[in-house]
Amino acid sequence: MKIACTLLLCCLALAPSLHAEEKTLKLYNWADYFAEDTLSRFTAETGIQVIYDVMDGSETLEAKLMAGGSGYDLIFPGDTVGERLMRAGSLQPLDQSRLTALKDIEPGLQKLRTHYTYSNTATVPYTWGTIGLTYNTEQIKQRLPDAPVNSLDLLFKPELAARFADCGISLIDSPDEVLAVALNYLGRDPRSAKPADLAAASELLLKLRPYIRKFQSQPVTDLVNGNLCLSLGYSGDMTQAQRAADAAGKKVTFDYHIPREGTTVWMDTMAIPVDARHPEYAYAFINFVMRPENMAAISNFTGYPTANAKARPDVDPAMRNNPQIYPDEATFERLIPGKDIPQADMRARMRVWTKFKTATVK
Repeated sequence: MKIACTLLLCCLALAPSLHAEEKTLKLYNWADYFAEDTLSRFTAETGIQVIYDVMDGSETLEAKLMAGGSGYDLIFPGDTVGERLMRAGSLQPLDQSRLTALKDIEPGLQKLRTHYTYSNTATVPYTWGTIGLTYNTEQIKQRLPDAPVNSLDLLFKPELAARFADCGISLIDSPDEVLAVALNYLGRDPRSAKPADLAAASELLLKLRPYIRKFQSQPVTDLVNGNLCLSLGYSGDMTQAQRAADAAGKKVTFDYHIPREGTTVWMDTMAIPVDARHPEYAYAFINFVMRPENMAAISNFTGYPTANAKARPDVDPAMRNNPQIYPDEATFERLIPGKDIPQADMRARMRVWTKFKTATVK
């Protein structure tokens, strides 16, 4: 009888922990990619606890999912990563009837999704943006009063780039994005791996190499601290840099331009791994963050546009009224979507990038 009671007490003691485990959503996302209270409000509303693991790179996410058994219920892959994961069978198709805000997705993103033939039924758009020119307005003006800030000439013409080398130029550390932008600037296929196209891109980039101070995907701190004055990178960099400068009491102004020659558009998404333990919690979270008020809060915190068009009225006017952040339909049509490039082509493009990055600077 004593043994039976002991077993009963043990079972009762374990019950709460088992219940808590069942009410846990494990997600994998970039750092600081929610509003400050997104997760706490979700838990308060649903009772579902969230374990938030931070991604250190898309390659890590891809490797974890390809290997299987990642343990995640919800992940946040970029558009082309989602395409590869779905093609490999690592994501589960989403039950569209369980998603409450698909009809509210930004029209431009609705069109963009059609480019991803494998993953468009397995992902929901989250945040998005473009690759363009973020710059310190005063430092650029001081060095070149009539600087073509809306053109990639500012960066890709060596005689212009040389004018800003002293105040610092950085490039996003992404071979796919930079090569796409460079090839498009040259009037060639942005996703090409043809030897002639890659040779032309290599020649263009190597002429620029002496003037590049850093390769990095997060230039905000260096922009604010005055270590950079020009950066090719994410559209959200400008918003984040301006907010950080204002908070620090620095009298500096940053601006951002989508290059008139065209550039790439990217989209981060939400997806459920094929072996997710709690897909029902993942659906609940997707529907929660897709509400207009929640998407607006995420946009206001991260500095990036979010997927729900109904969120726009509550987005910071400095963002929603900026056509460089929320481009109009005509501009959106000129943006270059991502592409799931074959491995052989990716290797060829990576060789060009490695040669560029490691070139000796004289």
